[in-house]
Amino acid sequence: MAGSVPPASNDLPPSSPGPTGPRNNRTVFWVALAAYPLAALAWLIWVVLTRGTEAADVWDYSDAVLTGAIVALLVPLPVLIWGGLSRRIGQALLGVTIGAVIAVLALPLSLHLVHARRTQAFEDKKARYAEFVATVRSHDHARIRKALPALPDGLSAPKALCALGGGATYTFERWLWFDDHAYGEALPSADLLEAAAAIVDGAWTRQDKQATLLVLLHYLSERDEPALFPRWAGLWRRTLEQADAARTPLLASDYRGDTGTCSAAREPADTVLKRWHDAGLRAWLQAGFGFSEEQRDLALRAVRSKPMLQQLTAADPEFAAMLNEGRSEGADALSHLSYELSELLDRGPDPAVPAELVGALREAGADPRRSEHARKPCAVFELSESERRPTVADSAARIAAATRIHQALCPPDGLAQTGKTADGGDANHHRAGTSETADADSERR
Repeated sequence: MAGSVPPASNDLPPSSPGPTGPRNNRTVFWVALAAYPLAALAWLIWVVLTRGTEAADVWDYSDAVLTGAIVALLVPLPVLIWGGLSRRIGQALLGVTIGAVIAVLALPLSLHLVHARRTQAFEDKKARYAEFVATVRSHDHARIRKALPALPDGLSAPKALCALGGGATYTFERWLWFDDHAYGEALPSADLLEAAAAIVDGAWTRQDKQATLLVLLHYLSERDEPALFPRWAGLWRRTLEQADAARTPLLASDYRGDTGTCSAAREPADTVLKRWHDAGLRAWLQAGFGFSEEQRDLALRAVRSKPMLQQLTAADPEFAAMLNEGRSEGADALSHLSYELSELLDRGPDPAVPAELVGALREAGADPRRSEHARKPCAVFELSESERRPTVADSAARIAAATRIHQALCPPDGLAQTGKTADGGDANHHRAGTSETADADSERR
């Protein structure tokens, strides 16, 4: 139609169609990839800090691994759900898989780091103990008292002294392997006495002090140093309520704490008298200690010479009463002595010494027939003599001493005839029964 305007044509190019889906990116993949390594890093830090100590054992570490395994099952769930909702489940699965492979390295790495941290803590403890040893060597009592409570793990005073004498200090538990035990350097007894003196003068309880001294006494006995007993006794008296009390029995402490690899519950008389015999008895009496009823039995069995027996009965009249014929303690002392008579005759400085002691015990009233042991002193001595081989080197003094002992232990009343045991059996029968009673007699010894 004339004058009509045709419709304007669209000169712009048609716009390109937009994408049919969400914008392509790899956010899901990278998040999934980082999930496991980040969780493993957090677990690794937690394990090293909580299980990298000497107090932790293999079961503590196993619990941590089990906790990590449970967390590992839960970590990928949010990422997989997100990947599914954003239609990127393939990226999520690939990222989680690669991240899991990387995270597995945290397990061996944790073992290495935990072991290294525990080992370093163990070495640090040993180094600090070495510094304490140097302090003890200085004999500075004030410094010793200050350094002892500062030791790692709070070593008790008895355990510390046990370590100073060569006992165990610290233990490193190697998981699934043998433990590593650290032992202290065995210091001389003079250093141990100085350390004990510092403790006695410190603020520790009486039980702690006495337990420490009993550990020290154990070392003096092991090292056969009876000459140091007077100094030890002086320290012990300083722990008593009445330090100058005469004839105070020397009894074991009722300490129940940690003494390391040493024992503080051992009876002092058992430690001193059984080990040192006359020397121990002499030191005991010179220190002014008395005897309890049980200790008197030990003391009587420890006598090895007539002069010591006389000194013992003069110091305590109860010993004379124990040797009366109406009591069995003297006979039991003869029984214990009879096991050693042949050896004393062979190795002693003078064969007459044991013979004089047996005679003195008999004169004081000890009757071998009253022994409560399974084998009487006469039978034990006869058996010991029959089992040794006489030699041409046997001196006349040894032969004469053995004859005197036999006459004293085997009274001529038919109880112990030649070739007969004290209970009337013949020698062959007695030897056959030796193994049946050896255990019981060894316990009595």
